[in-house]
Amino acid sequence: MNILITGVTETHTNHPDRASSTKFVSIPELMVKGFKELGYKVDHRAVNEGEDLKMYDKVFVYLYPLDHNAITPKSAVYTLQQRPDAYVCLDDWSFQKLLPSWESVTDINDLKSRTWIAPLFPWGDTKLMGLDVEKIESWDPSSLYDCPPVYKQVWEYRKAAWFNASLSTDAHLWTEAQQLTWPVRAVGGKLLGQERMLESQIVWAYGSYKGVLCPTYEHAGCGWWRVRYIHAAHAGCILGGDPVEFEMIHPCYDLTLNEIETMEDSLLKETARSQASQLALRSDTITTTIKKLENWITK
Repeated sequence: MNILITGVTETHTNHPDRASSTKFVSIPELMVKGFKELGYKVDHRAVNEGEDLKMYDKVFVYLYPLDHNAITPKSAVYTLQQRPDAYVCLDDWSFQKLLPSWESVTDINDLKSRTWIAPLFPWGDTKLMGLDVEKIESWDPSSLYDCPPVYKQVWEYRKAAWFNASLSTDAHLWTEAQQLTWPVRAVGGKLLGQERMLESQIVWAYGSYKGVLCPTYEHAGCGWWRVRYIHAAHAGCILGGDPVEFEMIHPCYDLTLNEIETMEDSLLKETARSQASQLALRSDTITTTIKKLENWITK
């Protein structure tokens, strides 16, 4: 069984010179890992226009809005034309900007008629994604992800502060609008002159903080898979964000930022532990995830 995974960004195509700023968790790489565990041969690369793609039993094309990060759109368009059976896959929260930007380069009705695959936690609802396509299927890659090492400082010695790491300016502006009382360590916002850190460095640093911020998205509530949940739980931090995004997980997540900041420290510590426990319990097992991947191959 031969599988092709491709797309339009450096992450999608496994670019050998992938920029260090993009070396965060790669959902396409997790998909590759899953298929390889099933014993399939997987090519994860860019496609050359004109090449024969008949050798592949299944094709997965990751798409992204057409901006400067989309370096191989013609390659993806060619792949979709050659393989009308190809799945369309998502790996970035900005998917709501995707369809309008692709209307000028491909048959948008064909794109909408395909099966789309999105990374969502099991509690997610694809209807809340607000994506105008015929069919969206979800999967939870949590069990395939190996979290980087983290320094877990004793709770009582941790900073009563938030750590907010994001490449998005909007995420940092959201944080500024929350009227927080805890200090915020903000990294990643290039346009804001903030320090850039590798994901492994960020996860290590989480262990010195009590709180990790999770700035919300427009599609909050759909269950979009965010590795930040895993990183915070792994580091023993409490995760704070928008209750609209958290309310369907468990009551230990359904807290406002103000409620977290004013909580007794012993309860704060216990709530952080509860979040980590509930995330592990409610995420898909490796067996469930692998079965879902295999289902897309055998259809």
